[in-house]
Amino acid sequence: MTALKYFFTLFLFLILKFSLGQAKQFKLDSMHQQLKKDSLWIYRPRKVFPLVAIDQRNSFLRTSPTVNSPVNIWGVKAGVTLFDRHNLGIGAYSIQNSSKHTRRRDGNQINQNLIFQYATVFYEYSFIETRWWEIGIPVEAGYGIYKVTSTNTTTDQILPIRKGGVFPMGTALDIYFKPTHWFAINTMGGYRYVLNNTSRLDLSGWFYSVGVAVYIRQIFQDSRYFFKKRTYKQKIQKLNLLPD
Repeated sequence: MTALKYFFTLFLFLILKFSLGQAKQFKLDSMHQQLKKDSLWIYRPRKVFPLVAIDQRNSFLRTSPTVNSPVNIWGVKAGVTLFDRHNLGIGAYSIQNSSKHTRRRDGNQINQNLIFQYATVFYEYSFIETRWWEIGIPVEAGYGIYKVTSTNTTTDQILPIRKGGVFPMGTALDIYFKPTHWFAINTMGGYRYVLNNTSRLDLSGWFYSVGVAVYIRQIFQDSRYFFKKRTYKQKIQKLNLLPD
């Protein structure tokens, strides 16, 4: 009877140990599958997500028949990105004060200031999309206004104001180099053609820009996955403290 009792106790111990081990392994597998499912959800492809960017450009404007003025064009863009390759939206741009210059006319000194503001609708297709590079061709078209104020400083005379509406359009080559998943170095160069230019003012010209792009979406995704994985590791550590 004593031997039978010991045998029965050992048998129950082995069954309990086997059951606990199986339950522990089941929990480990379940937690691993849940982490995999969560990561797939976090990094799921998105058909549509918002796009917001600061678009600063350097350009040249022929503000008189003999003067090409370097100017800074400040702008913002807002829109959406579709399927990670198509960007479309609207942009607003302005130059002001940076286009001031002085010139001579008939022995007089003329101070001239140009204000040029315009809005566009843009579309960009990224025909190259790799881990390190993203290259696209943006096209844009819109409407703008210009205003030229001039003062004859020799005679303190304010000259007649020139103003009007124009239709700018343009295209460029847009290149992103991505050393990390979170930001990229951006260079862009293109040409702006303006319809309805006046004979004494040519707003068409080449433009270029150099800057950085920050991928907020990627930072948000990586942050969510980091906290998910940290929670997963903490649960694994607690589970490993239980007997096999």
